[in-house]
Amino acid sequence: MKITKKRVGLGVAIVVALGILGWVFKPAPAEATEIDVYGSLNYMISNNEDANGNATSKAENNGSSIGVNFSEELAEGVTGFATIEVDVDTDDSGSSPFDSKLAYAGVDMGDAGTLSAGRQNSVFKNAVTSKTDIFPEYGGKAAQKLFSRDSHTVTYTNSVGPLSIDNMVKVDGSTGKSGVDVYETAATMSINDSIDVGLGYSDDKVNDVQYYGAGVTVALSDDTSVGYNYTTKDTATDVKANEIVAQHSIDGTTLQIGYADVEDGNTYTTFGAKREITESLELYGAYEMADNAGSTDTSGMSVGFKFKF
Repeated sequence: MKITKKRVGLGVAIVVALGILGWVFKPAPAEATEIDVYGSLNYMISNNEDANGNATSKAENNGSSIGVNFSEELAEGVTGFATIEVDVDTDDSGSSPFDSKLAYAGVDMGDAGTLSAGRQNSVFKNAVTSKTDIFPEYGGKAAQKLFSRDSHTVTYTNSVGPLSIDNMVKVDGSTGKSGVDVYETAATMSINDSIDVGLGYSDDKVNDVQYYGAGVTVALSDDTSVGYNYTTKDTATDVKANEIVAQHSIDGTTLQIGYADVEDGNTYTTFGAKREITESLELYGAYEMADNAGSTDTSGMSVGFKFKF
């Protein structure tokens, strides 16, 4: 095997960096690892009509999952953490009843920021498209199929006052070259505890696609909020999308409405409602109409329950 000076230099740099980290993060007094187990069982019955007018009904899983959070003090002001979360296939429709959703570990260094690696949520999603992600089913069309989470990622986050800056890289060798395959950066800010603003950029070097976006949520009162996001998918032909949503809660019932306009000519109108029966049990329903340019309109409806712990 050929060993180049570049590889030797990289190896030395890694060893030195680990040595410095070991010196800086002096061991803290022994503390018990904090463990938090969480999860949900989410099941629904849906009825979706395709462009040919054929309606299909189905009782199915809707994102059931189980996860564990770990955290432990590593040194004064430094905390290590990890999360493992898996989708639970309650329909037994695949080769395995579990599918990796999140799996990452990192270190919170206080004012120096937070560094983590593994399978994580997209920082673009967290800053931009999450602003309109309110429905139990359907919605989210302005995301333009940008991945919501991915493996082989490293994320660094730091804050300056109310401004938080997140950077994420994906390195999995998909380009066939050394270096970054996907790069994302995002900035978020909260204003007066009632307005959350986010900007994001994603560069997928593997598929030669860039995404730009901005999102905002505004809490009009304790019971009412609105959200909006705008995205551009920059390919050979740019595709722009807008989505706006609103929700209002009345005595434990939340009513939702949303509208999305994608530049490919399709528009979507979505209605939703959810009712908290207990702190753990929620019932929900949703209905979406799709006005498809150049083809027959489609629609879908669903009702379901979510039990969380």
